[in-house]
Order: sequence, then structure tokens, then C-alpha cells
Amino acid sequence: MSAGYPWPGGHRAGLCVTFDFDGESPLLWRRRDDPPGDAAELEQRRYGPRRGVHHILDTLDRTGVRATFYVPGWIAHTYRRAVAEVHAAGHELALHGWCHEPPADLAPDELRATLTRASDLLAEISGVRPAGYRSPSFRMSPEGFEVLAELGLSYDSSLMGDDRPYRIGDLVEIPVDWATDDAVYYRYTGGGESHPPYGAPSLYDAWHAELAGAREAGTLVDLTMHPWQSGRPARALRLRQLLDDAKDFGDLWIGTAGELAAHHRDTATDAPGTLDLPTRTLGWPL
Repeated sequence: MSAGYPWPGGHRAGLCVTFDFDGESPLLWRRRDDPPGDAAELEQRRYGPRRGVHHILDTLDRTGVRATFYVPGWIAHTYRRAVAEVHAAGHELALHGWCHEPPADLAPDELRATLTRASDLLAEISGVRPAGYRSPSFRMSPEGFEVLAELGLSYDSSLMGDDRPYRIGDLVEIPVDWATDDAVYYRYTGGGESHPPYGAPSLYDAWHAELAGAREAGTLVDLTMHPWQSGRPARALRLRQLLDDAKDFGDLWIGTAGELAAHHRDTATDAPGTLDLPTRTLGWPL
């Protein structure tokens, strides 16, 4: 093991392959008071549950990698067959709100209600109640962690405070990073955005470098992808090549976020942390 973190099986570093299976739900939430009249972005996002997820599942099957899919309840309701196929293929289903609502936009009671509704539906589809959660757009509130703990979840994967698993209260945090989110490279919906999407080779090179850095430092790479973006064929092909490379290294632990959270809970000795925000009593803004 490297950098002091006890990776499973004595591996040098870790890799989680995850997907935010959100389809059109983020757009519907953002435009909830002003429904979009243009079908273009809605259809672009619907590519994920219609076709992209199937290219992703084929990629994962070819590489033998088990992934974690963070699924809004609305997506599970609207595209139930696709979500059931993800579960049938052996992948973990975890929470991602009901319709991609960031916790900071909801009162605790509202968050509790949306997550309970989503958890009930995912448990109905899979027979297993979700153990983890990822906040939409990586936006998390301190009160949100209290709700997650009340609902009996064991981990969150929304924050960037470390490059190894760590603790926040009763939950294990499986950290993320914008540099390993495909939206930074691929998200493009037209309408005057600053740059067109990067090609698949650019993301492959960048993420190959992330794996090299993690192997050197003994840290985690938590890939965050979206089937409506990474599910396009050329991108799925490059992802398959990256995962093949990761397996060939031989020193990377590769597994689901839930598996890593359970390992951390069983083996790590870090003390529970807290999540506090600055307040005006501290002179905010600083």
C-alpha cells in the first residue's frame, strides 16, 4: 500500500467507475418554473437512457468492471426497464435525488421525502435498498448529511475534501473531483457555450494521467460519467481502452463506491469529521 491508505488486497491505489444516470432530469429541475419549449436539449439528454446506457453496459461487460450508477427516482420511474437492466448486469444503484434536486435547494423535510421516495423505488426495482448518495452537481449542504444518516445510508460521494475515502459524521465520503467528471470535457448543448466538446482522445489522455498520479500517490480516482455524454460510441470505446489499461496495471483496486465505503468503515481509523460553513459571525464574507 502507498501513502498510508489500506487499499483492499494491498493494492497501491483505487478506482471507482461511476455514472450519474440523470438523463433530462437536471434540465427539468432547473426549468421547473419555466418548462423548456425547445426539444433539442431534452432529446440530447434522453439519449442517455435510450441508447447511451446500453453502450456503457456493453463497455463494462467487456472489461469486467462493476460500476455504481447514481439514479434520480424520476429516471427510475420513467425509464424503469433501463434501470432494471443496470441492476441485472450486476452494478450498484445509488441515490441521486428524485429529479436532480441539490440539497441546498430543499428544506431538510423536503430532502428526506424525495430521497425516501427514490430509495423505495430503487429498492422495488433491485430488491436492495441503496446504501449511498451523490448530490446533484456536487452541491451539498451540512443538513443534507444529517438527512442521509437518518435514512440509514452509509456513504456519500459529493465532496472534494480529500483524495482518499474519509469520514463526515456517520457517513463515509467517497470523494470526487471535477477533473474526473466527463461533463468538463463533453457537456455541450449549444446556445453559445464557450467551447465545443473535447474529443474522446483528450479525455482518455487526461484520465490516464489521473490514474498515473493516483498510482504514484496511493490515492483514489473516482470517475464520474453521464450516459448521455460518455455513452456515445467513440467515447465508450475510449472508456473501454482506459479500463483495460487500469486492469492491466495490476496495482489498482477497482470496485464500486459501496464496496469501498464498506471497506473504509471496516478498516480505517480516521475520526469522524464535520462539515461546517462560514457564517457572518465569523466575518463572512472573508
